[in-house]
Amino acid sequence: MPLGPDPELARAAVARLDDLRATVTAAEDDVLACLVVTGEPRPQRVLDDWLDQVADTLRALGEQAADLSSALNRHAAPPEALTGDGDRPDAVAGDVPLDVEVRS
Repeated sequence: MPLGPDPELARAAVARLDDLRATVTAAEDDVLACLVVTGEPRPQRVLDDWLDQVADTLRALGEQAADLSSALNRHAAPPEALTGDGDRPDAVAGDVPLDVEVRS
């Protein structure tokens, strides 16, 4: 049984988060394209503020998706990233594989 997250599920989640980021970026552009001039100062201010809040929310959602995607990427290593001798791709110099006996 593997220790840690399933790499296949992590890759699927990263792909969906990347799709989400693309969608919210496009939606933010669409919202900002909706800025119209009403000709009335008060309604214009209300409309501008509302559209800014929507764009800010979409931007924050995209940033959170990017952060989660970055965090999951380290668990989404493709299976071929492992070498034939079982070394981990993220192994650090001095790490000892679990199947090696350490003698003092």
